[in-house]
Amino acid sequence: MRMDRRAKQELQGRVVDSSSVIFVAFFFYNHPKWFNPWGFSALQWVVGGILIRGAIAFYDHLVVAIIEWCSAELLPTRTTGKAVRYVSLDVKSFFFLSINSVHEWIFVQRLCHYIWFSPDVSKDFSEVGAANTIVSLYVMFVVLDVIYAPCHHILHMPKLYPLIHKHHHRQHFPTRGYLDAGNEHPVEHVIGVSCTWAAVMTAVHTTGAHATTIFIFFNIHAALAMLNHSPYNVEWNVLGLKYSVGNHEMHHRMFTVNYAQYCMWYDYVAGTFTYYEGPKKKLT
Repeated sequence: MRMDRRAKQELQGRVVDSSSVIFVAFFFYNHPKWFNPWGFSALQWVVGGILIRGAIAFYDHLVVAIIEWCSAELLPTRTTGKAVRYVSLDVKSFFFLSINSVHEWIFVQRLCHYIWFSPDVSKDFSEVGAANTIVSLYVMFVVLDVIYAPCHHILHMPKLYPLIHKHHHRQHFPTRGYLDAGNEHPVEHVIGVSCTWAAVMTAVHTTGAHATTIFIFFNIHAALAMLNHSPYNVEWNVLGLKYSVGNHEMHHRMFTVNYAQYCMWYDYVAGTFTYYEGPKKKLT
């Protein structure tokens, strides 16, 4: 008896999840320091993770407060008076958010450890210049999307999409900021963080990115990721970096467009870019 499509996808999903767990367990067993580069005690590690989680929640609310203070308008789809499709967080969502929060804490530790100890990253304010600040920041955002966009596109391949990325698209009209941004399969979260690492490393080894620049990049990147999953109509265009919350809403609504986040070059080349479309008006 042939297995139906849904059952086959569920089985494949379990294989992906189980394989991921086995890999992480094996990696932790052989490289425990990777998860704790500063050598914290168990209590320090847990407390640090809780503090970082609180800081991210505060930052999420701070970003929203600043946007509202700037009198940002809502996206047209949120102003029709008709409720948009809203999906509450389920058990799997909370599970994924919990796993990803641990991964974020590990990432923060490793990033800070790298900045503090790497001889390639300048921490001397006397060495701050245009190349290792403005140019570096530009390089990081461009490289991030040049790598992330095709990876994102691959996650939308029909055979792969239901196994990993489909969960993130439960919400067609993102509104919860961090909770919608971080509500993704842990494998996808690792891919996103890896792209961020690649962007930082590229800037460090090409423009000598300053420690302050990396800190600024990380905070801007986090803020924009939150806003991309909010109802606010925020957009800007700087030297080819075209950021638009509406562009990302279109991705959540149509699935196969606007794979990039800030630098839409990949979508222009791949023919997957589409402009924002508000709600269709009824003819009277």
